[in-house]
Amino acid sequence: MLRIGKLTDYAMLILSQMAREPHLIMSATFLAEALHLTAPTVSKVLKMLSEAGLVNSIRGAEGGYRLARAGTEITVADVIVAMEGGLAMTECCENTNLCAITTACAMRENWNKINNMIHSLLARFTITDMTAPLTIQGVHDG
Repeated sequence: MLRIGKLTDYAMLILSQMAREPHLIMSATFLAEALHLTAPTVSKVLKMLSEAGLVNSIRGAEGGYRLARAGTEITVADVIVAMEGGLAMTECCENTNLCAITTACAMRENWNKINNMIHSLLARFTITDMTAPLTIQGVHDG
């Protein structure tokens, strides 16, 4: 099953909340309460997002976090890479050469194409997009 991790899901929630009010500096406690998450989990996610350059940490009594750039400039792919360390459908898509059959595998090229298509699609959607109802041309609910 293809699934993003829970921390990545939380990162999307946190970043979407920040994108709704980009002028505000938000504390981890505020975000935890607003999103009904635990403060330690929010702090952990914010640290990872800060290390990835997606949010800025503001120190001091009035400190907190804010987006490092506009929500329209942070993609879903950026968040997945920040939280998961990358996007790879299979071992060979990571180019780590850890798979014993990489050189003889007839599937590698196709998996790489699929992986690239998924990455391209995720790179088309921004944090700002994720704050609004999603509409994709040609796709209908139900």
